[in-house]
Amino acid sequence: MTEILFKLNSSRIFQFSVIFIIILNAITLGVSTYELNSFLRYTIQVLDYGITVFFVIEISIRFISEPKKLNFFKSGWNIFDTLIVMISLIPIPNNSSFLLLRLLRVFRVLRVISIIPELKLIIESLIGSLKRVFYVSLLLFIILYIYATIGAIVFSNSIPERWSDVGVSMITLFQVLTLSSWEQVMLPLQDIYWWAWIYFFSFIIVCAITMLNLLIAILVDVVVNQNEKKDDVIKKTNNAERLNDQFSEEISLDKLKKDQ
Repeated sequence: MTEILFKLNSSRIFQFSVIFIIILNAITLGVSTYELNSFLRYTIQVLDYGITVFFVIEISIRFISEPKKLNFFKSGWNIFDTLIVMISLIPIPNNSSFLLLRLLRVFRVLRVISIIPELKLIIESLIGSLKRVFYVSLLLFIILYIYATIGAIVFSNSIPERWSDVGVSMITLFQVLTLSSWEQVMLPLQDIYWWAWIYFFSFIIVCAITMLNLLIAILVDVVVNQNEKKDDVIKKTNNAERLNDQFSEEISLDKLKKDQ
């Protein structure tokens, strides 16, 4: 039984079926936000029950097909999928007081991440880069704080609504950092201070461009390292299998010689 379920769980048809159901679930969630007649709402409700049953069966197959049951819970993705399925089993009446539980069902769409290996690699890379991203973010905050302090000291008397103190200045500079209508922040100051463009251009070059490229470089480096680690694991596994095959062949030859 376990071997049959393991083959089913490993089959491409089963994997594609899970992805299809997750996409169907996303579509039904989106459609349910529109004004629908009673028949369509009932149909979506029936589909939601069917999708929930499918997810329970799918997670059960994955659990039963695992040779060592404890290994199933050693994977963070398996725990993630199990929690989402368990949340789906909570009965939710159409009542505003149960809005949080209804919103949690939206997260079933996230299960597509655990099914598609490429998406899993991206998420694992993001998690693996958190430490380095934190230090880059800290450096970004320090630079932002320095520029905000300078802006509050120099520009507060001219345009107090944007530069009255460090807190307001940081909000203003955050808008500049996103490059969203940043020229509307610079041009009024440019009319008063001819050198204001140097302040804004240097801030954009250092923060918006340099830091962004640095973050991208960190993520790319983590992805490359993870791919190399996976390749090393695959190579070690293949080498171990080859050694095992050679050892088995040598044992069989020795037995044949003894028999002769």
